[in-house]
Amino acid sequence: MIRKIAWQQLWSKPLTTSLLLLVMALAVALSVLVVSLGSGLQRGLIAATEPFTLLVGSPGSSQQFVLNTVFLQDKPLANISYQEVTQLRANSKLVKQAIPLAFGDSVKGYRLVGTEPEIFTVRADNTKPEWLRLSSGRPFQTPFEAVIGQDVAKQLGLNLGDTFKSTHGTLAKGKEHPEESFTVVGILADTGGPYNQAILTPIESIWQLHAHGKDLSEKGDVTAIMVEPVGFGQAYTLAAQFVKRKDAQLVFPAQVITQLFNLMGRGEKVWQPIGYLLIGLAMAVVLVTAYLATVNRLRDYAILKALGTTQKQLYSILIQQTSYVIGLGALFGWLMGFGAYIGLAHALNTSSAVIMPLAISSASVQLTLLCIVVGLAVSLLPVYAFHRKAKQLHDVMN
Repeated sequence: MIRKIAWQQLWSKPLTTSLLLLVMALAVALSVLVVSLGSGLQRGLIAATEPFTLLVGSPGSSQQFVLNTVFLQDKPLANISYQEVTQLRANSKLVKQAIPLAFGDSVKGYRLVGTEPEIFTVRADNTKPEWLRLSSGRPFQTPFEAVIGQDVAKQLGLNLGDTFKSTHGTLAKGKEHPEESFTVVGILADTGGPYNQAILTPIESIWQLHAHGKDLSEKGDVTAIMVEPVGFGQAYTLAAQFVKRKDAQLVFPAQVITQLFNLMGRGEKVWQPIGYLLIGLAMAVVLVTAYLATVNRLRDYAILKALGTTQKQLYSILIQQTSYVIGLGALFGWLMGFGAYIGLAHALNTSSAVIMPLAISSASVQLTLLCIVVGLAVSLLPVYAFHRKAKQLHDVMN
């Protein structure tokens, strides 16, 4: 009965109640969106680096190196000799696996990645399946065979058996290599990361495209080397061997991405306090409005009391009304914020290298629950104000 009275009184002024719900919802939605984007971006960045335990390449910007190799963005660094791959593989006490990667060409903006068949055996960890799995076709075997990512297949309309030519450089409108055509022999399943936009081919394909009459009896250069160490300790031992080298560098992609995310996270640190401030202001508006509405309904409450409603029940009505607005506003706000995140994440996933998971962020749920708990606590303030106002009126009348 009390709940019904509280609900009916709340909606006796539908415009005011609707505006209060909207104010509360928008404030929570903004904060949920910021928190979800930050969490989604972080999870997307971390997931992308998981298959790349260590990377070896030429000296230069470690961030540029990781962005090019892991995220297929930015320009590649200079090449290093294939001999580096041979030396790493010979160091079996420290290195479990070393896989060369060669960059420099593209197909309508999608990166061509020259590599070796061992890349299809790479796992993020022993508990997970292979990182690059085929949804159809087979792995490449000979030069100018290609295995394409699912985004490449969708956007370029390529299927098994189709052929295409590559262009020099990473721009969509580069100079085309007229000599050879690539044949699609496999299409990757969803990698959950940037390599949905990759075109994998034997590294010999890259060497032949850039031979320009050179002798191909010897192996060419590589842009990067994926290195899987024997263990955690061996990784740092190997890293120590590269510290003083001027002809090559070794990086931990996860560390580089953490540094990059910390730089990007500064924007989130600016927006989060603004979101919290908006939530606080929204709660203040709700509480002040609830108090004013309560004062305007003193006559109604007097009638209810005359009909036998106890003071405790009156207070319960006030608390429930404020709680409804804050609770429903926070819930609608979470739905709006998460819905906006899903829309933005889907748009970014189809146009960028970072794949943000379309999943609920625990931080956004915690934020919404915190808003509700705090809202329930501060809903006692209008009750206290009403109690004092009612007492003053009672003293005046007596």
